[in-house]
Amino acid sequence: MTKANKIRITTNALNILSDFELNLDTANPETNKHAVKIIGYGEMSTVFIFKEKPLAGIAFKRMALFETEAEATYYEKLYLEYHEILSKIGIVTPDYGCHKVTSRQGKPVLYLSQKLLAPESICHKLIHTINIKEANTLLLKVLETMAKVVKYNAKNPGNEIGLDGQLSNWSFSLNKKDSLRYLDTSTPLMKKNGAEQLDANLFLRICPSMLVWVIKLFFLKDVVTRYYNFRLIIIDLIANLFKEKKQELIAPFLIIANTYLQKNYPQIKSITEKEIIAYYKEDALIWRIFLLFRKIERFFRTKILRRPYNLILPGKINR
Repeated sequence: MTKANKIRITTNALNILSDFELNLDTANPETNKHAVKIIGYGEMSTVFIFKEKPLAGIAFKRMALFETEAEATYYEKLYLEYHEILSKIGIVTPDYGCHKVTSRQGKPVLYLSQKLLAPESICHKLIHTINIKEANTLLLKVLETMAKVVKYNAKNPGNEIGLDGQLSNWSFSLNKKDSLRYLDTSTPLMKKNGAEQLDANLFLRICPSMLVWVIKLFFLKDVVTRYYNFRLIIIDLIANLFKEKKQELIAPFLIIANTYLQKNYPQIKSITEKEIIAYYKEDALIWRIFLLFRKIERFFRTKILRRPYNLILPGKINR
């Protein structure tokens, strides 16, 4: 099995990252002296590729959540430790790295690097080019790989790891053995002695100020803990087929998932299509409202208060 290597960039490459950050307009991130392209958005991050040779072939995920050097250093430690655990239990990731620069406001920003993979191999795109039988093969492979986390957690109670199983977080080639790669390592969910190691308050920093107390009171715990629950991870994966406009895969995916659970984890209740629909509707509504309030806050802060807004927001997202 191929093992991921740590990416080490040159001093020149790090200087480009630093200069990019210092000249970054978060409202128009692609209009920079350094030619870049956004290839993805997360709730807490933006993924860039650079056209300049020292950074070619690498995807960089910008994490601008940190107030102090200590916070950024601790996050990097968790990120690297998370990779070590994934590798130990047999979950392969692309080559990876972590690079720290400083924002114009003097705060640390991490750029998490990952070897750039063929776009057509990312599974939320792959499902649009393969047939149902091949898609079922893909799902079964993902389930078997996620089960490695379930087994690890069962052997290490109180010291579990979490995982986001959405198809957009996997890369796969039907023609290559052992080609499945897990991509979303930038949120290193880990527990030690039952305590979550990732500071959940970092999630609150991406929240509109008027919603922080609501999210902290009603949603924050659920957002973090659902990635430790195998059944909820599978529900989230299948529900995202609505977003990908591949609803025709929901029924066969449910058959594959429930058959797998019945055979290997009979204690886990079967998943229904009704649950999938309800989960998707609630999740889509929450994120639409969340993004709307983030855009309102960005407008108020930058246009009314004339203060910087350090996060990059996506445009319209179809859910």
